[in-house]
Amino acid sequence: MCGKFAAGHLTQRQMADLMNYFLYGTLLPDGSVPSANPGYQVNPTDLVNMAMSQEDGFLLTSAKWQMTPQGSSRKLINSKIENAEFWARYWQSGRCVIPAIGYYEWSEVDGRKEPHFITIRRNNPLLFFAGFYGRGSDGKYECSIITRKPAEQIAHLHSRMPVIMAPEQIQNWLTYTMSQEQAQNEMGTGWEGRFEYHRVAPIKSDSEGPELIEPYDPPQASFDF
Repeated sequence: MCGKFAAGHLTQRQMADLMNYFLYGTLLPDGSVPSANPGYQVNPTDLVNMAMSQEDGFLLTSAKWQMTPQGSSRKLINSKIENAEFWARYWQSGRCVIPAIGYYEWSEVDGRKEPHFITIRRNNPLLFFAGFYGRGSDGKYECSIITRKPAEQIAHLHSRMPVIMAPEQIQNWLTYTMSQEQAQNEMGTGWEGRFEYHRVAPIKSDSEGPELIEPYDPPQASFDF
């Protein structure tokens, strides 16, 4: 599962310039909608950056991170890659990519739920979640992040993980030349041994900034002797 992630403070234009290295065709920022300002604590219903294909190339726009799939009343932030039938419409017309720098997951430490920041070793400042998108009842874009069973390296942290795409997969995913079966078998599976994760400080609702992803060692309790 992915219920909170970090995207840093790159502008939409900077993100587009970075992603253009992986695409055969120009990725243009969308100046017709409010820009996302994601930062280091992105929560459901926030505006996030989202790349998708269009007739003359690709578009980097903004979307609400929570969607109600067509024919459903459920509001979802994640979509299981295994549940192809439920998301059938979006496999055919509704694929997107959501840039980030990592995500948070909570695991039990000493009987308490403690947050961890999870990312991967890479050369690019960004990593890319696979997602689905549609339009809400207000006509605005909304999206979900695709998840799958976790890599063995991080399975002790949570039973699901977001699908993190390899850069060379982005073009075929967005242009629908990657089949559903290929995506289910390959996307998000090539990072074993390259995950980096560490415990972070408790995250407050109004917290923001790069300190959220810094390693945290809780102070040791004092004892009276």
